Amino acid sequence: MASALLGTRIRENRKALGISQKNLARIAGVSASYLNLIEHNRRGIAGKTLNAIARALNADPAELSEGMNQALIDRVKTAAVRNTKIKTEHDRIEEFAARFPGFARLIARQSDQIDRRDEEFTILSDQLKHDPYFAEAMHLLLSNITTIRSTSDILATSSQMPAKTAQRFINNLAQEARKLSKTAEDIFDYFEPTSEQQVTSLDISPYESLLEKNRYYLNDLESDSVTIDQILVSLKLSADEYRATKKSLNSYKEMSENLPIQQFLVAAKNHNFDAIALAQYFNTDILSICFRLAHLPIKVEIPQFGLIQCDASGAVLYRKQLNSFSLPRYGGACPLWPVYRSLSQPLQPIRAMLDMPMGDRFHTISFAYPTEVAQIGMPALTEAIMLFTPDYAMLPKVAHGQTPQLDVGLQCTVCPRLACKARRAAYLLSNK
Repeated sequence: MASALLGTRIRENRKALGISQKNLARIAGVSASYLNLIEHNRRGIAGKTLNAIARALNADPAELSEGMNQALIDRVKTAAVRNTKIKTEHDRIEEFAARFPGFARLIARQSDQIDRRDEEFTILSDQLKHDPYFAEAMHLLLSNITTIRSTSDILATSSQMPAKTAQRFINNLAQEARKLSKTAEDIFDYFEPTSEQQVTSLDISPYESLLEKNRYYLNDLESDSVTIDQILVSLKLSADEYRATKKSLNSYKEMSENLPIQQFLVAAKNHNFDAIALAQYFNTDILSICFRLAHLPIKVEIPQFGLIQCDASGAVLYRKQLNSFSLPRYGGACPLWPVYRSLSQPLQPIRAMLDMPMGDRFHTISFAYPTEVAQIGMPALTEAIMLFTPDYAMLPKVAHGQTPQLDVGLQCTVCPRLACKARRAAYLLSNK
């Protein structure tokens, strides 16, 4: 479809600039009749003629010849399915992107912004739910309010109360009011710290911050152009942070040495980036392969992988999220995710396709593994990971019937699947 609409894109760009067909033909060095055939997709062009037309239209030849890439089209499709009450022409999205590339990019960008807002909302909701300080502060607030209300009711309904007793109740009331005010101030300071109190609301470790800054691929460490000690010196860490970050960097370095990036990429492309096949090829565990796939350089020909690692309680130990798939930091994700199901099937890889409420699809491989052997009367300690990617078209084709197709969400509080039987919290954005 993209290449078939080359003429349409030329015509739309020409009209947008107010150039007549005759003038464009003159500049490009072709006849007006030939250009007319091109614009109606009856003749193909390339080489010098395409470059001349592109220069006259102040456009990129690649954009004219190749049209919108599939990623942009998918982003527009995501925006189209975001609101099911508005009927959109799904079968004409590629044509729309080709004819109106500027509007297509605008819609895609707005859709991306909505995704980021949803992600921020999910993170904040997750933090509020699992923040121990906030939970304790709310308990104190409710306790203060209950005491104030009870004391006020007694004073309001007891007209014959002795003066000393009434004064004691009034003193208690004043004391509880001061406690309430202090607790409210502490909560405000916690969520709106001053510059002196600067607190990272998401509590990101220096290692996580380093990975995010480098898009989860530490090229300098992979290529041995810097040492771990040089990285640590540049980060200016406290003693505890230094030890934790050094341990994490050593793990990353071990991964890059066991599975060197160039050798791994060759094998990964030959096996279509399938984690299970790569584990067999390198004669190693799926866990190592999944972490390697989640830490690859960003290139068009390489699928983007995200990863979440949790313990048996569901607490998140490590995460690499994608823009289109936000992950919880403190737990409380969708209970239908296969990563939780894998905990009941240790050492058995589980492959599944996840269908998100907004229309996004992800191929996933989940795998649980023991971290400590079982003892008499005690089960083995277990952790689990889930590797996921939206670029499933680049992976081996798996029979639809052999792969579970799961309708899932991110968190119950931000999931619009109101009829879901696994729901355990109300949808916060519901109008009901």
